[in-house]
Amino acid sequence: MLKDFLCYTFSSFSYEGIYMVYNYSQLRKILTDNGMTKSEMRKQAGISTNTLAKMRKDEPVAMDSLEKICVALHCSLSDIVDVSENNSCYNIKTAKYTISNATIRNWRKLNTQSTGRLTTRANKRKSKKRILPFEYISDKNNVAFIQNTLDYIDENSTDIMSAIFSLGINLLKKKNIYEKPHVTSVLNEYTDIKIIDDLSSTDLPTNEFDILGLIYQSYLQEGKKNIIGSYYTPQKIAHNMIKNFQFFNGESFFDPCCGSGAFLITVNASEPNQIFGVDNDKVAVLISKINMLLKYSDMEFIPQIYCFDFLIDTSIIAQHPIFEKKFDYIATNPPWGAMNNYSNIYGITSKETFSYFFVKAFERLKGNGTIRFLFPEAILNVKIHKDIRVFMLERAGLISITTYDDMFSGVTTRYVDIECGNVANKDFFNFYTGDKKRTIETKTIHETKNLIFNLLSDDDLSIIRIVKSRGKYSLRNSIWALGVVTGDNKGKLFSKCLEGMEKIYTGKEIHPYTLQPAKNYILYDRANLQQVAKEEIYRAPEKLVYKFISSKLVFAYDNSGSLFLNSTNILIPHIPYMCAKTVMAFLNSTLFSFMYIRLFGEVKILKGNLIELPFPKISTTDNEQLSLLVDEVLSGNSVKQELIEDYIFSIYGFTEEQITYVRRTVNGNTN
Repeated sequence: MLKDFLCYTFSSFSYEGIYMVYNYSQLRKILTDNGMTKSEMRKQAGISTNTLAKMRKDEPVAMDSLEKICVALHCSLSDIVDVSENNSCYNIKTAKYTISNATIRNWRKLNTQSTGRLTTRANKRKSKKRILPFEYISDKNNVAFIQNTLDYIDENSTDIMSAIFSLGINLLKKKNIYEKPHVTSVLNEYTDIKIIDDLSSTDLPTNEFDILGLIYQSYLQEGKKNIIGSYYTPQKIAHNMIKNFQFFNGESFFDPCCGSGAFLITVNASEPNQIFGVDNDKVAVLISKINMLLKYSDMEFIPQIYCFDFLIDTSIIAQHPIFEKKFDYIATNPPWGAMNNYSNIYGITSKETFSYFFVKAFERLKGNGTIRFLFPEAILNVKIHKDIRVFMLERAGLISITTYDDMFSGVTTRYVDIECGNVANKDFFNFYTGDKKRTIETKTIHETKNLIFNLLSDDDLSIIRIVKSRGKYSLRNSIWALGVVTGDNKGKLFSKCLEGMEKIYTGKEIHPYTLQPAKNYILYDRANLQQVAKEEIYRAPEKLVYKFISSKLVFAYDNSGSLFLNSTNILIPHIPYMCAKTVMAFLNSTLFSFMYIRLFGEVKILKGNLIELPFPKISTTDNEQLSLLVDEVLSGNSVKQELIEDYIFSIYGFTEEQITYVRRTVNGNTN
């Protein structure tokens, strides 16, 4: 990601004679390939028109806006913005912070000399970049301190454990508890760690929620954090998740992957012996212990925080009798995407670490206890996570789901927190977004095949049930294919048709029913392309093509045997009593877009979801009438699209109120 080095809130940022120049041509290319307009992207990402206007002018914009775009397009920041240097535009007055020479060298490493393009792109797990979580730093004057500390560690080849230990001693001294017996006892666990005098005596800021955690998270390379799924939990999120936990009667709290202790030091327990934590990162455990000593500085105690893998080290748990008890409250931000070899344990087959953590942590929960986890938003609707949704519904007891607008630093994934407990009402759960609360019937989840946590309203359900009641067929027996993957669009696509070339369509040219003129040409040499489907699929007498990324279903008809790029997918439908054009009419209808949005909540149009859409059995007359209307649309009479809409609604017998609701849901208006 770019923000770690290049952006904080900068409108334009300069350093040492270097002025950063922004370019969004890559974003424009992605939109073209995906057949998405800038306006569609703006609406889908939830950014302002002012932000879009700045991007048109290649001006810098706020990082939260760029991350919203990344989520909408399922890409990284490096895919949508390039940052290059302009030495001639330096203005010392624009520099907000004092940054060391080492930092400048790091920034320069991001760019090649020739193109200004990022040298590290696709595979985050190999990335050696560092991400400073600017948005979590309460006092922005501390940015320079954090960066200079990292520079000191790098330039002196300092072990990160020694650095954190020395900085921790620094904080304990400032709190006047360094020499207390219980603190000494904790520090004696680390007698093999070297103390760095420069760090133990530096002017360390004390006005951050977790300054040691900030430094450590900023030190870790992006690749390592991606592999282990380790990302900083903001204080406001930790507070929101545990603010209702009560500790009046000695209730206990446990965090099974505590990291630097964000939840441990946020809980409102009066005694530190009510708080327990585990993590497999020895540096993070050290930070947690120091943070606990600082929070309860007027008490003598040994932090009950242990270093081991909660998922597999059962023998170590047995060495701590305290883990024979169960806890009143459990809350954490588990690792995301850390795919480990825990296959088929705890009844979870997804291989996602966060699911394993939840199931095992639930085993440590008291009968009347509460467990609350922070998950990636994908847990709500992605098919692979059905197993953990089943567990929450059938075993854990779903209490609430809370959504958040922002994202973790360095992560283009929104998150939700899910609260469960054995005392949950099995019939209802609460859904919170901002200051709004909705009560959702649990039975609505069972309206979907994969138990999607889709938060359906009564109006949604009434429409979905009508469509499902008429459903007799699906696209399951149809033919599917991916568009051409060139492996090098820049080198293999041409704007002019040269000898031996043919046109190839992108998602940009796919409109409802019709194709816009192709703007690209290709030399179709199958051996020279990265991935292609069977020839007979591309050359089929008729086929449907659809946008892969879109806010609603968009299908077009092709009977010319043309090629399509992989921003499109191909469908040769087989639905009894329906020709291909009639199938397209249903798929392009506002009603079917409504079904897709409500049942799956995806911006990617996936085969696995499309085959779940229920098609009705229609009469021969209905098929003929819809096919004739489609023919008129294909001939240029776009007015007939509205007649197709009306015809499909009439098949289901919807009321005017229901039709208006469907249209408002899909199009954002009542027209």
